[in-house]
Amino acid sequence: VLLGFAVPVFRGSAVVAGDDGLAGQFEHRFRPLSAGFAVPVFAFFSAGVVLGGNESLADALSDPIALGIIAGLLLGKPIGILGTTWLTIKLSKANLGAGVRWIDVFGVSVLAGIGFTVSLLVAELTFDDDATSLGHAKLAILVASTIAAVLAGTLLAVRNRRH
Repeated sequence: VLLGFAVPVFRGSAVVAGDDGLAGQFEHRFRPLSAGFAVPVFAFFSAGVVLGGNESLADALSDPIALGIIAGLLLGKPIGILGTTWLTIKLSKANLGAGVRWIDVFGVSVLAGIGFTVSLLVAELTFDDDATSLGHAKLAILVASTIAAVLAGTLLAVRNRRH
């Protein structure tokens, strides 16, 4: 925060087109660290998932609540995004952009499975009176988000090499 107040937004008194200034350069430089590391680590620690205890990981993830959450994040989101995109293209004059293929849309739709912050909020609101179900739900959200990130990252990296 102090660094943000100390760094000038623009260099000098004149604003030059295309010059983001020192603040813009810092933001560009630190955004990957913030978005790729700090925010996920903060979300993980604030989720309050209990690791360990009397219950095994397999028991927690075999709970129907956990299975439903995992299926929703890993199957539901890609099906919904692909289906909506396909319907939009078929029912309107829209089309995929130049160089964009359906495999790219699929990769991004799988990537949508990492949206765990709202899922954690919904789990907190839904299972606030059942600590066991809430723990299973949180664990399932984090497991599904990790799987989605790895799958989408792999798929998009392979596609990027070919593209």
